[in-house]
Amino acid sequence: MEYLVKIIEPTDLWYLQNNINKETNKYYHPTKNIPFVQQLEIKLNNSGVIIQKGALYYCIGQLDYGTYKTDSRLKDLWVSLTTETEYNAPIYRGTGTINLEPRQKGSFLYYTDIELSENEQWEFDDRVFQFCSDRVVLGTKRLKLRQMLGDNDGIWRLALKALPNQECKVVLGTNSPAKVINLNKDQTLIADYDLVKGFTEGITEDYRKLGHFGKGGGEGYVWIYEGQGRLLVCENEGLRLG
Repeated sequence: MEYLVKIIEPTDLWYLQNNINKETNKYYHPTKNIPFVQQLEIKLNNSGVIIQKGALYYCIGQLDYGTYKTDSRLKDLWVSLTTETEYNAPIYRGTGTINLEPRQKGSFLYYTDIELSENEQWEFDDRVFQFCSDRVVLGTKRLKLRQMLGDNDGIWRLALKALPNQECKVVLGTNSPAKVINLNKDQTLIADYDLVKGFTEGITEDYRKLGHFGKGGGEGYVWIYEGQGRLLVCENEGLRLG
């Protein structure tokens, strides 16, 4: 499974009709908005992919469509112990290309891919998840009300883990560049905004008040992460730099 992020610009006719010099004003014009579109293309070669619900734009090739459902044979081993709700989503298998819904300028995403293994379980915000290999187990966790108030990415978390003896990939989309960092047992991560978009099993997450305003210099509600594992973080999101 491979993917390509395409940036599609207007046609030469559009530039001509709007009286814009393409060579000098391709990316910016002082008075007119030049529309660019971002589209993600997934290429399959005798493989499969699970995509975010409602994300399909069109697909072509020798592809079979189905609906992913949590594998009941693995419930006792993993799903029922760690997730609250089964997950279902579109799944495509075969050879061909799948194009996801285009995004207009101003709504572009930064894409990050993470290799999954059977030894590491990840949790991601629902809106961050874009697609993943089909050889995985997925489940969902509903956020607590307090967490929903501080989270910008939906009310669910997706839990993912590769099937035994399989190496898989998951692709995430965020509003600002993301990276994976390590958290050690003797460390604690505290953030005053929705910094973390995903984390591995072994890390605990809490959204609670740190002190009180006006008493002891309290920060109000903050995100707190403890334990040992890896996190997917977006440092620039709080700065609104994109």
